[in-house]
Amino acid sequence: MTLINLTDASLVDRFQKLVRTERKITHLILECIAEIDRRQLYLDKAFPSLFEYLTQAHGYSAGAAQRRISAARLLKEVPQVAAKIEAGQINLSQIALTVQTIKQAEKQFSEKMDSEAKLELLEKLEAKSFVETQQILRQELKVDFNVPDRAQHHADGSVTLTITFSREQYADWVKAGELASHAAPTEKAAELAHYLAKKEIARRTDISRRGLRSARRSKLCKTEGLEGAAVKSPRAIAQLKSASESEAHLCDFANHDSDVARVSESEVPPTHSSSGAPSVDVPSGRRPPLPRPNPSRHPRQIPPSLRKSLLRHAACRYRDPRSGKICGSRRYLQIDHIHPISDGGTSAPANLQPLCGAHNRWRSAPPPR
Repeated sequence: MTLINLTDASLVDRFQKLVRTERKITHLILECIAEIDRRQLYLDKAFPSLFEYLTQAHGYSAGAAQRRISAARLLKEVPQVAAKIEAGQINLSQIALTVQTIKQAEKQFSEKMDSEAKLELLEKLEAKSFVETQQILRQELKVDFNVPDRAQHHADGSVTLTITFSREQYADWVKAGELASHAAPTEKAAELAHYLAKKEIARRTDISRRGLRSARRSKLCKTEGLEGAAVKSPRAIAQLKSASESEAHLCDFANHDSDVARVSESEVPPTHSSSGAPSVDVPSGRRPPLPRPNPSRHPRQIPPSLRKSLLRHAACRYRDPRSGKICGSRRYLQIDHIHPISDGGTSAPANLQPLCGAHNRWRSAPPPR
């Protein structure tokens, strides 16, 4: 249909009908988003959050997605919001700002706002402009608005970040700059931020020789006959060396040189086990049997060095079984046992995978219906 042929009255009438239809559709979309959120269906589709599901799978802009998420979640708590949206009494921008301000007030005053109070607040915002909405929220909730962080990307790949510090956060930032002034002598905030970021990355991903030595000693001390004993005897040292070599294929950090002295098995004197029974002499040229770990002592625990190794360049590996899409999120990563310990799984690297926190929790809990 060509709009140019419509009369002025027909065009305005058609536009008004489409606006009402748009509001009706928006209301229905919000109900769908709320139900998808309740069932966490975005996790099944290999998205780590509802926000990424809306922006990546359905092409919403970041702002549009966040406004709809805020409205959908408020809709579950205050169902009367749907009628107000459909009638045009309140819009999504107002709802998103209201939800954000309520969260800020609840955090600041440590007091939850009930559904009735939220409905009364929304009624005061009906038919108000965005500026008027800000003023009312500031007066009613006694809070100032947080300025959102912004990232501006440039053609050369650099990024300008606009962030707002609280007084306490800025004091900590200044103190960090003073303490790191020898390592990051320039007064540019970007240099300090880069230095601190590199330190945090190294702290969470680098595997130290001391950490390897501690982990191996801890493993040996937990074996049968050696629990609670210091690793002092040549036989114990030989067992530690043998155990670490046998597990080299399990860890990518095993290329480090062993910190345990090499001791010939022929020089190992016979000792007695913790039960008092004499140990069996091992023929020359053969290694003693590997100590068997005690399965009752923290079987789910993953050595810190192995955890760091797995997380160094990791991303969530959850895969949608239908589309094949992999989540790929690098935020809030956790290490998950593919085959559960309770079903006979182990903490060997082959049985471990990184998952984002949302997918790790979702796999262990049944989806709500």
